[in-house]
Amino acid sequence: MRLRSGYLYYDTPVGILCLDTHFPKPPGQLRNPLTFDFPVVCRVLPGVGAREILAAASDELEAMLVEAARQLERDGVKAIAGSCGFMALYQKAVARAVSVPVLMSSLVQIPLIHTLHGPEARIGVLTAHSGSLTWEHFRHAGVPDGLRPSVVVRGMETSSIFRETILEGRTPYMDTDAVGAAICEAAAALAAETPLDALLLECTDLSAFARGIQEAVGLPVYDINSLVTYAAFCVRRKQWV
Repeated sequence: MRLRSGYLYYDTPVGILCLDTHFPKPPGQLRNPLTFDFPVVCRVLPGVGAREILAAASDELEAMLVEAARQLERDGVKAIAGSCGFMALYQKAVARAVSVPVLMSSLVQIPLIHTLHGPEARIGVLTAHSGSLTWEHFRHAGVPDGLRPSVVVRGMETSSIFRETILEGRTPYMDTDAVGAAICEAAAALAAETPLDALLLECTDLSAFARGIQEAVGLPVYDINSLVTYAAFCVRRKQWV
């Protein structure tokens, strides 16, 4: 075997473009090293937090994401993911800038989910902030306008513990039981309001609670972790025979 020199990372299928946030990242969260059965590396975007990513698209942020993605590719990663579903606004720009697969947001799974569950499928989207999640995010993630009636959105911004812990980062710790209960309650309310075939988690911070969410709604649950695992499997296949 000959390994090509010049890379910072080897055998690293996924690099993650991360927001500059400092609240706890429990196992199941994209940035926790115990979340995946394969190595990932993180590149933090200095000064880019929840407020910046929830705002309208920015040329400055796009340039920062593109350069960070290019550096990850130069460093040797085989796929690039975003640490926040709102990075969907930059999916096309980043994908154009590099030659490895790019998955900036869990929202890119919606066309596939709709195909898997049939033409009449209803897909619930649980997001960090429903007021900030526009249809432009879906469009940039490759979701056709024809699927708009199939998508039902509910946000976590009305939950004080989620808002203070995740969106505002004002608490010095995370009460995972309380945060998880609030998330599961919101997911159950979404499923109760509208008959759903599947649930998609926009926010990567919801993924640590995906098992509880699934128990609350009784549906297939898709998130950034399902997408990253799929991409890692594709870019680094196992030797079988």
